[in-house]
Amino acid sequence: MGVRVPPFALQELSLDQSASIVSKIERGLNLKVSVTKGEGWKRTLEVEVPPDLIEQEFERAFVKIQKEAKLPGFRPGKVPLDLIKTRFKEAAQEEVIESLLNSSYRQALEETKLQPLTFPRVKDVKFEPGISLSYQAEIEIQPEIEVKDYKKLKLVRQVQPVEDKEVDNAVQFLRERNAELRPVEREIREKDFVVVDLEEFFRQNGKPANQRYENQLLEIDPELMLKQFQEALVGAKIGEDKNFSVEYPAEHANKRLAGQKVGYRVKIKEVKEKILPFLDDNFAKAQGDYQTLLELRLKIRESLEKRHFEDSQKEVESQAISKIVEKNNFPVPESLMNSYLNYLTEEMKKRYPETDEKEIREKNRKGAEKRIRWEYIFHQLAEKESITVTEQDVENRVKAFGSAYNLAPDKAKEYLTQTKQMEKMKESILEEKVLEKVLSFSEIKEERKDK
Repeated sequence: MGVRVPPFALQELSLDQSASIVSKIERGLNLKVSVTKGEGWKRTLEVEVPPDLIEQEFERAFVKIQKEAKLPGFRPGKVPLDLIKTRFKEAAQEEVIESLLNSSYRQALEETKLQPLTFPRVKDVKFEPGISLSYQAEIEIQPEIEVKDYKKLKLVRQVQPVEDKEVDNAVQFLRERNAELRPVEREIREKDFVVVDLEEFFRQNGKPANQRYENQLLEIDPELMLKQFQEALVGAKIGEDKNFSVEYPAEHANKRLAGQKVGYRVKIKEVKEKILPFLDDNFAKAQGDYQTLLELRLKIRESLEKRHFEDSQKEVESQAISKIVEKNNFPVPESLMNSYLNYLTEEMKKRYPETDEKEIREKNRKGAEKRIRWEYIFHQLAEKESITVTEQDVENRVKAFGSAYNLAPDKAKEYLTQTKQMEKMKESILEEKVLEKVLSFSEIKEERKDK
């Protein structure tokens, strides 16, 4: 989520309400405005509106009411103005106060050049018709910072050479992915695949419950299956019914079963042995545009080297961000912090409804502070170093997105626009370009990464 808040704007007045106010603003209101600093980025505006403007606004309000007023003995719009002023003084006063609060507040912001993050909390409104209007407006403003110490950072890149074992594991993964599942007439062994009908008996909300599944494909793998479940199935044959129970640990990923003793009734329908393909040039050709196994292994090594570099690059960037944020440790606006934590909490509660809200906020507060500070810092660095996102930058990223999801560039752009991800993409590109510039100023020492 971006944490930058769009510039504050009060709700616009309608044209008939604001016409006279706008003309006055264009000439400049003779307001008395002072600013008091509060904690962090909190500010209090003290505003006083001159008497002549108050009188003028009353005249405008009365004329407007006259056009709409209906009183016995008078045609619509023909009630004498003196009578309007007598009968509708209270209604006019409400409109005058609201109109002057809006217009004078905007003018006060222009004069003080403050950029609010929040709607104003207006208090201590004092009004004397034809004499004075004064009030206080409490706001929180955009941080005003000057980024320093972002050049000549001392950073460390952890270099991790690709080992043969990594290539072997990648090749083995391809073999596993291309394995054939061949039906066999024997007992179940470890690493087999079995097709079963199973019924699960557990408790839900304190009451007995059960769930039935048919034609489920299970892999008998100790890394994927609880030990008790695996032990109950290994050695069984097609046609057998197995009845057993499994105790799920309290921290198990399936919250419905976590901490429970669950009963199972399982009927074995099929047993399949996994047959891996031979590791030769034909296997390599089946994986894509490769002629030999050696060529495939070299391509895998190249991909792993690229991944290692990207991982090390992210770590270097993370170091740079941490150092710059540490050197530019300004207060985070409370309103932004609350908005950011509210967003994180909502997202977490969607995935894990039982998670404690207070715990989420406490755990994420430090990270939120760092991210918000960095948002302001990298935007100011972009201005300072004249870094912008070009149309070509966006076009290249859209093409890359389309390629990853098998979409033509125009379709990719359409999707990103419809899902409102285009601005987020531009922000991401800008951040990357800022980090690239920061790293170009830095001293990066390479060290071999220990495994």
